[in-house]
Amino acid sequence: MTTLSADVTTQMVKWANSKIKDGLYKSKSELVRELFREKMVKEEADYLLSQKVLEEVWKDEDDKYWKSFL
Repeated sequence: MTTLSADVTTQMVKWANSKIKDGLYKSKSELVRELFREKMVKEEADYLLSQKVLEEVWKDEDDKYWKSFL
């Protein structure tokens, strides 16, 4: 595993500490890894959704294009 450091605001540290105190995470490292995983999953889902939307849009455009020759 690689170590990563980041500058964060006092408010972010307080929030992280509260999550640890509440027992949701064992450490700040665990919390940060979870945030990374959530962000990565969200980006992948957003990408797949945008590809699906584009496929639908272009499918309609392709159909219109080819029908114009008939």
